[in-house]
Amino acid sequence: MSKTVTEVGGTDGRWPVAIAVSLFLLACAGLALFHPSLFGTLAGSIAVLGPLVIAVGLLPLFIALTAWSRATSGERANGPQNTFGPRIAIIALIASEVAFFAALFAAYLRYAIYPEVAGFSSWPPTPMRPDDPWGGPLLNTVILVASGVCVAAAHDWLLKERWQLSAIGLTVAIALGGVFVGLQLREFSLASVGFRDGVYPSIFFLTTGFHGLHVVIGILLLSIAAYRVIRARSAGGAGFIPTAASWYWHFVDAVWLLLFAVFYAWAS
Repeated sequence: MSKTVTEVGGTDGRWPVAIAVSLFLLACAGLALFHPSLFGTLAGSIAVLGPLVIAVGLLPLFIALTAWSRATSGERANGPQNTFGPRIAIIALIASEVAFFAALFAAYLRYAIYPEVAGFSSWPPTPMRPDDPWGGPLLNTVILVASGVCVAAAHDWLLKERWQLSAIGLTVAIALGGVFVGLQLREFSLASVGFRDGVYPSIFFLTTGFHGLHVVIGILLLSIAAYRVIRARSAGGAGFIPTAASWYWHFVDAVWLLLFAVFYAWAS
């Protein structure tokens, strides 16, 4: 007799599909935010919502991730055969994100090396230079690196089954991630140029903005991971989700370090 998806993988196969659909909605919401005119009569409503239109994708993503976590609450990480599929999935996800950000960095470096292509004599254009990198951007870098250290420590404690310390480490990382997002939004609100003011601000806000969105998604994953760790003692284990969340968070950290080096330090 053939086994169902639930019997084999310990999960409901519908939730990965729901997560994929949510990510598609998130991409559409981002497109609506940057190019509302593409959505015809909805452009006025999108303009009123502003950045809140991202909730169209983030809300169902959070619901799908939470439901998937609950559906897999009985998982046990007792061997590589139980985590092979999820490991391949998270590796494939991170690889696709690497390709996405590599394209944005390539576009930025293209104009940085040959600014005349965009009609400038220097890059960034003199009136549009970013803030002093050794102020707010450096503070944000320290905050995000500190959160990465907390996640690494939490994962180490998780492997040693020190559930309480692991949960505390994840909670601190989540709080630091929230501070990072808040400071990034403040930087955007105080910027003297907007997304539509030229090639440079378009690339700058698109790249840093999408990184901020990935930080928000990472916070959601860490929140679910913390919930699983808190329940680990009674559930007999935390499953693979905390490990996947830690991998994703380290990826987010690495992208920001490159962003800080190229878009802030080098640009100044």
